[in-house]
Amino acid sequence: MVFEHLAAFFIDKFLGNYIEDFDSHQLKIHLWTGDIILENVHLKTNALNDFNVPLEIITGYLEKLRIHIPWKHLYTYPTKIELDGFYLLVTPKTDVNYDVERKEKEEYESKMKQVKKVEEFRRERELFKKNKQNPHHKDTFFERLEFHILRNLEIEINNIHIAYDDKTTKSYPFQCGIILNYIKLHTTNDQWKDFELKEDSKIIYKLAQINNLSIYWNSNIKSRLDLSKQDIIDDLKSIKQLNYPKMNLIVQSLNCQAKLKIAKTAQEQDFEETVLATDIDFEDIYLNINRNQYSDLLDVLEWKFAYTAILNEHVRLRLATFKWEVIKENLNRYKEYREIYLQELNHHKNEKRAQELEKQIDLFNLIYIRRTAQIQINIQLFSFKINLLCLI
Repeated sequence: MVFEHLAAFFIDKFLGNYIEDFDSHQLKIHLWTGDIILENVHLKTNALNDFNVPLEIITGYLEKLRIHIPWKHLYTYPTKIELDGFYLLVTPKTDVNYDVERKEKEEYESKMKQVKKVEEFRRERELFKKNKQNPHHKDTFFERLEFHILRNLEIEINNIHIAYDDKTTKSYPFQCGIILNYIKLHTTNDQWKDFELKEDSKIIYKLAQINNLSIYWNSNIKSRLDLSKQDIIDDLKSIKQLNYPKMNLIVQSLNCQAKLKIAKTAQEQDFEETVLATDIDFEDIYLNINRNQYSDLLDVLEWKFAYTAILNEHVRLRLATFKWEVIKENLNRYKEYREIYLQELNHHKNEKRAQELEKQIDLFNLIYIRRTAQIQINIQLFSFKINLLCLI
């Protein structure tokens, strides 16, 4: 009982913003078997607000989500995630509030995350070269546990229908959507055959399968937006079962499989092979688009608006970068940031000004400036050691 309340608390904490009227009775927990089951839940209509997308959820429904965690055999038994029945209907949002500060913050954090990732990879590679007699990385307990869970992870997603209905863009309503029979992801051996995991391996082999993926576009058709919530769900289910008389498919019954090779760490591969390699095989692909679908698609894309936005935000901006005034301003900015970063490496931080400059400098130049500063510090340190040895 205590564990059930604890699980309900965490699910409500992390999914409460997305699940409508979450009730612990919808959650079934079997502690000893490791099963957590969530059934018959609806998504909140504002669940997409945090993602800054111009879409509004009309109806979102999840029939069943099962997570199986083998508590007593995490290293050897598979962790399973099974989702069966997900139906979603969205429509364009007419009142979009664009949060400039939030967007700038997200872009800055994403850029600095990439910078840190490049620098961390370089440090690991340099350490590997300096310590070739012991090249293998000593994983922590949690790193080993994470890798074993990933190695044994199995995912199965069945019966998906995500639809878009629009009554505002054109004079008549139209709808489009994605229908999926299933996606499966499971572990195999190096011959892509199922096998029972018995020993550790530096490489994970995963086989992903997609079955009956279809994309449809229906023009000048009765909108689902006039239906009740339950009728919408029933309608989405009926299309999934191919009982809908006016389905105009753009992509029909696409099947494919992907073979994934996931390395444990870059160190384990001596930095000579990729950490992730993917090989995707498609069966026959059938594409078809008629005049009405093409017309609707052009309206949705709003090509003229997109072109104007790109011209103002990117093309003219790129042309402006070739002006001497802009070049000089950028050079001064680069020099200032280099000096600030050198001070930071010497334990004298100016975080406020550094962040201001990092927001204005592109990713490539950020990595380059920081690297040249690190090289300069290394040279100074090496010279200091040489001079110290000479004095001795």
